[in-house]
Amino acid sequence: MSVQTLNDLQDSLNESLSWRRIELLAMTGEIERQAKQSATAPLARALARSGLAMLYAHWEGFTKDACQSYVDFVVARRLKISELSDGFALAAMRDLSRRELRGDERAQVDLLDAVRKPDLARARIPRKTAVNTKSNLRYEVLLEILTLVGIPHDEIATKQNLIDISLCDARNDIAHGRYVVLDVGTFVSLRDEIISMLEWLRDKLMENARLRLYRAS
Repeated sequence: MSVQTLNDLQDSLNESLSWRRIELLAMTGEIERQAKQSATAPLARALARSGLAMLYAHWEGFTKDACQSYVDFVVARRLKISELSDGFALAAMRDLSRRELRGDERAQVDLLDAVRKPDLARARIPRKTAVNTKSNLRYEVLLEILTLVGIPHDEIATKQNLIDISLCDARNDIAHGRYVVLDVGTFVSLRDEIISMLEWLRDKLMENARLRLYRAS
């Protein structure tokens, strides 16, 4: 959907989060049902492992979708480079530099304008490539995305081990066919943590949009 207004952004974020939450809760119910019959049964184990892989998919998917919607919202503001917050200004300048190195003559002109006339140069935020989860949304990758959208790192600093070890490492082991033991309680706890983080991200993006923190201070 086109994200032009605050309401568009709110709808996009809520829609992306809602169906993911419903799917994870439904999967949890089935995992718990199978575990009650026999926690060591192959199906119960397989469902728990599948659930963790799905949990990672929604972690990466929502983060990318939500931040992309926010980028689209900022792009729609049609701001000049001098008007952008640091994260977006850097993204625009880096994209200009990459294009200039590839021999893009238009980029050369835009780069000169950005340096000589920053109050007039229109920002060209690379909306299709700005949000890059690198197919493995580890903590350090998340920090790069948070820097772009202007969300402080300290609010999620305690989650590094959860993201890197409990989620990403476990998901990679499962994806590569390694045996990972995962009980229902551990899965439910991790699910709750991840849903809470996704809700936090949604709320921070909306706060940034409402307070216009995408603009230079």
